[in-house]
Amino acid sequence: MERQTFDAIQWFYTGTGDIGTLKNSAAGADDEITVELEFSGVQVGLEQITNAENQAKLRNVLGESDTMRVRRSSSRFKDRFLYNPTTMEWKKQPCGADGPFNNCIPRFEFVEATKNLKDVGNYKSTTPIGKMLGGVLAEILEAEEEYVKFREQFEKLFSSETSSIKQKLKDISGQVCVHLKKQFPDCSEVEFMVQEPAFEDLLKNFRTEVDDGVTTTAEEKGDGMQRALMLAIIKTYADQRRDDALGRSFIFFIDEAELHLHPTAQRQLKQALLELADGHDQVFINTHSSVLLADNHNQQSLFRVVKEAQGKTQVDKIDSQLKKHEVIFELLGGSPADILLPANFLIVEGRSEGEFLRRVIARLYPDNVEIRILPANGDDERQRQIVTAVEDLLATSCKAPDTTSV
Repeated sequence: MERQTFDAIQWFYTGTGDIGTLKNSAAGADDEITVELEFSGVQVGLEQITNAENQAKLRNVLGESDTMRVRRSSSRFKDRFLYNPTTMEWKKQPCGADGPFNNCIPRFEFVEATKNLKDVGNYKSTTPIGKMLGGVLAEILEAEEEYVKFREQFEKLFSSETSSIKQKLKDISGQVCVHLKKQFPDCSEVEFMVQEPAFEDLLKNFRTEVDDGVTTTAEEKGDGMQRALMLAIIKTYADQRRDDALGRSFIFFIDEAELHLHPTAQRQLKQALLELADGHDQVFINTHSSVLLADNHNQQSLFRVVKEAQGKTQVDKIDSQLKKHEVIFELLGGSPADILLPANFLIVEGRSEGEFLRRVIARLYPDNVEIRILPANGDDERQRQIVTAVEDLLATSCKAPDTTSV
């Protein structure tokens, strides 16, 4: 799915953001934008709503229906409307503010391609790591004997009448007050003091270290490791929020999930997301990676998104292996030479495959006859030796030539 689809769903949940981006993707910039979602399994969800009044209001609208249609439009972007299946009318959602109504639908987590580790892993009141640590650690510290002693020692060091630090601050503030009175005679006192640091201040230097063979801060790791860590933090944060929400499900939207990840890491990410979707959660990925599409799984559904004329977007389900192969072919470059004929070496199992490919190349791809085909003769060890030799050759040829200053 393309990024604009993700933006539209995020706007549906929050009602905030740049609606102009969505309008520019429509047939005309002045057109009204309507985002409509349909949720299934509604009756089970209604039972988990703790507010009895909100639960009753929604039941009055939905009745026995197990699906719920909700929409938000740019003309009244502050409101969301609920479809009544009995009267076949759209009515303003009955829970009042957005917050209570969001408790009636799956929670939403959006991981943008532009989001980086600092947006997630740095300690701030608005970040996932900050929200997780803030409440939990504050509660622990209040009951921690050593922390109580620290506060007492801080009070003694900076605030008691016998404190040399407090006396020095008092002397300096008195001198400042003398000079200030010359300009403002009504000023009678200036006081400097050191206040006890708030819990949030103690974590301002919070940092994350990762040991993947070499222990460094997370910010010093590669982009792939940073993105994987970011997704792991968000998953942990979602697990904690789920506990707070009586087991409610989540919808994860991940923009360009493959970003900065090599193929093996992409497969590992996909497996982790499939495990996440084993329960009631759903995962939506916007990707240009053939690796994430290649492997089949009975839990996944694939869609192809294509921009058409006049700003319209066509979304088609990939419901056959043939269609899937076509999409993968396009992602790999859309040329047989890109897929079948690498620019340097092609290692095959035996001499017959080598001879066959040489004839195919000479007949169909005359411009690619320089490709070197290396048969391994069915020997795994021979294949390993050839790969090692090719790697050594490429490594040598890629080195910069020696230069001598004159």
